[in-house]
Amino acid sequence: MALDDDGDHAGAREAGNSKVLDVSEFDAIYRSEVPALVRFFRRRLGSYDEAADLAHEALARFLRVSPLTQVSTPQAYLRRIATNLLRDRAERASTRLAELSVPLVEGLDHPTEYDQHRELEGRQELLHYEGILRQLKPKTLEIFLLSRVDGFTYKEIASRLGMSVWGVKRQMLKAIAHIDQHRRSR
Repeated sequence: MALDDDGDHAGAREAGNSKVLDVSEFDAIYRSEVPALVRFFRRRLGSYDEAADLAHEALARFLRVSPLTQVSTPQAYLRRIATNLLRDRAERASTRLAELSVPLVEGLDHPTEYDQHRELEGRQELLHYEGILRQLKPKTLEIFLLSRVDGFTYKEIASRLGMSVWGVKRQMLKAIAHIDQHRRSR
């Protein structure tokens, strides 16, 4: 059985069981599904250009499977591919952000003697970050603090809050992106 990139096979059957998708059928699917895919991606990403790119990537993946496989429900299969593309994109972004993140303890210079100027700068910086964190939605802030301050894993946070790990990752991405965007505005 043919599988898409994540091992899902919703709506796919082996080519030996029935005919393969022909050009006119693909053209009909393309015309009917591209606008829906672009809307699907745009609602989640906010960018038309990225949405169009991902819609075409989803169709390219669909085409790689369709010569070998009869897809009984092309729309469902395309939606599965689109969902997997979003999941892959979010996981790559989460990995990149985690690699760029610096733990709070790292990089701190420990002064050897008391310095009022340095203390004042530190207080101002804390106030700045507190203001940034106050702008986050309560649920996003709770998840961020559980991860970064309390040291819980995403799986532990998901279990504790009754969410999926994917939901925790999405909230962490929002928090990190928000902090990164606003930390430079000081």
